[in-house]
Amino acid sequence: MSLFKTPRGGSPESPESPEPSDNAIPVAAVDLSKRYDLYCSMPDNEDRLYEDMRIIGIRTFQQKTQFSSGLIGGYLEIEARDGTRVMITHHFVRMFCEHGTKPIYKVLK
Repeated sequence: MSLFKTPRGGSPESPESPEPSDNAIPVAAVDLSKRYDLYCSMPDNEDRLYEDMRIIGIRTFQQKTQFSSGLIGGYLEIEARDGTRVMITHHFVRMFCEHGTKPIYKVLK
């Protein structure tokens, strides 16, 4: 089995695309105009809540043309209501929701 095998009935120039399904899970971008509460777990077992933050973008030390792998190697830049900005690694973010909403969950363990 090959990762680049041509699908049956198709050719590399005209691959067959699957038909859309009514029950497909939609994929959408995060609305950057909204403010969020970010729940983070730090390596020293400290849990943090960054409240009422706006996601500004991704910062990296790499050249913009080299940065093609998404968040890998980059930092998430967030801004507080007072304009203070901080950059955190996305690996620490465990959950986020719109500011002011309280997620409902149960701790099982």
